[in-house]
Amino acid sequence: MDPSGTHVGSPVISISGFVADEPAWIQFDKAWKEVLEKNSWPSRLSRFHMVDCVNCEDEFFDGRWRFAERLALYGELTDVIRSSGIRPVSSSVVVDCFNQIPLADLELLQRRENRLGTPLDLVFHMITQQIIKAARDVSPTATVAVIFDQDDARREEYFFNFAQQYMATYHLGEIFAECGFADSRKVTPLQAADLLAYGTHHLCQVNQTLPQYRRPDFPIGPAFWSMLLDLADSPSTSPDGLLINADGLKELVQKVQKKEFLPNRGEAAAG
Repeated sequence: MDPSGTHVGSPVISISGFVADEPAWIQFDKAWKEVLEKNSWPSRLSRFHMVDCVNCEDEFFDGRWRFAERLALYGELTDVIRSSGIRPVSSSVVVDCFNQIPLADLELLQRRENRLGTPLDLVFHMITQQIIKAARDVSPTATVAVIFDQDDARREEYFFNFAQQYMATYHLGEIFAECGFADSRKVTPLQAADLLAYGTHHLCQVNQTLPQYRRPDFPIGPAFWSMLLDLADSPSTSPDGLLINADGLKELVQKVQKKEFLPNRGEAAAG
């Protein structure tokens, strides 16, 4: 999984990724590399990075990639995702929604036993639930290892501590067999997660009609939306995601007050 919009001032934070078993990942990795290594591209990329592709920066700028070539590459990579049997999961939070609830409610969410009091806390909780749900759909006894992009050391530590607390505290947390971090240049699923996170980040801003939203010059929408619709035709790859806005956060507060949000292990066993 990979984040988007974690920079200061971003109106939406998103974390997105894919859940799949080993055969699907092997098929995906082979197909993704075949696209990147095509001789027809202007230069050889060490990885696909969505922001660089959109804005023609870094390796795309150095390699003199034209708009049509970047668009063609983006389209081919969405086709790889469609055909590889991997399932998208995503979580997004409208940052400003935390300013629209009473202080007492915010303090409730910020308690250590809840850890829901910041956009980053909440988005981690939501994506964790999506991963668990997707894994459970594969098998009631499935476990999952989560790989996170290692591009930010502080965020790595934040997620690692969160994951450890989640695995130790919450019912079904034991589904997480392992969590770790990797370089997206070496792990192709992280490149796909980057593509998904960027598109989801923009899709959420459009969905919420946020006034500060600036549509990128690069047309990410058509291929991205077509990819999601195509994946939705199959139960095994149907996208699964959550978006929390002001109304959603108020509903979450009510669930936490009633202790209906996520049972801890003791409560689950007692129930």
